[in-house]
Amino acid sequence: MSRFLVPEMSCGHCEKAITNGLKKASPEAEVKVDLASKTVEVKNMADEVVATLLKDLGYTPEKMK
Repeated sequence: MSRFLVPEMSCGHCEKAITNGLKKASPEAEVKVDLASKTVEVKNMADEVVATLLKDLGYTPEKMK
């Protein structure tokens, strides 16, 4: 599982944009976005791919352990 902190994520639009963007790139991915903690968890997608997609969407992801 990939887990990232996304500090700029601040609203429902951000949550939807991230979820839709990741699912569009990989429909089999399981995406969980938690707006309160500003975290994104993704199963079935490589860390590097998730980070690149988040950057392409305009965010600055920080890999979490």
